[in-house]
Amino acid sequence: MHRQHQPIPARGLRPSERQDDLRCVLDAGWVQLDDLHPQERRRAARFYADRAPGHQYLAGVQHAAQAVCERWTGNRPHPMGSSYAGTALDSSDIDLYAPMPNRCVGLGDLRELLAGRAAYRKTRPGPTGEDRHLFSYTEGATRIDLNFVPPSDYRLALTVVQEIAAGLTTEDRIAHTWIKHLLHEQSEEEAYDHWKTTMRLRTSPTLRALMASGGVGRIAAIQQTASSRGCS
Repeated sequence: MHRQHQPIPARGLRPSERQDDLRCVLDAGWVQLDDLHPQERRRAARFYADRAPGHQYLAGVQHAAQAVCERWTGNRPHPMGSSYAGTALDSSDIDLYAPMPNRCVGLGDLRELLAGRAAYRKTRPGPTGEDRHLFSYTEGATRIDLNFVPPSDYRLALTVVQEIAAGLTTEDRIAHTWIKHLLHEQSEEEAYDHWKTTMRLRTSPTLRALMASGGVGRIAAIQQTASSRGCS
């Protein structure tokens, strides 16, 4: 359930040093780069800049995975995760969404098509009420999650992820990624997942509208790949 957040009470926050400041940021559900203490801003900016080689590596893996999936299925998937939004950590996976291949009527056909290529993980209902099928494989040390969805579900997911990518400024990406990093370092899995959720709700009007229309119970299907992994 999406909760109401409290405004940031003051600037000069040091969430990497003070747990109270980190909790303040989490309670607010967002933080502007200017809300951080100047020294903290420099740390966050340096951390993000240091991720550039990792981001470039993930972009290359992502491009290769899209091409591989297209060869396998005839459909080129669209990136949906933090690597697309520009908020990935070095440990992040690649999340790809694609419409169900034309040759596949259901999960059985899809499993046969991907046998020996990608492992079936799970099926779960999407926001349109139709099933999403998750498969995965690894490229080097990077996990690739392939989500196969019906066309209406795919169009909705594509709208959401494009809104998220367009709604984030460079400063937003720096601040969001910094807090993600701090939560990951502290193994705060629940807070980590919630932090990603609030970013998606903040930047996607479509996601907020779905929530307002009573689709709260289905929001996780849009926001996350349903893998049993760690961070993304």
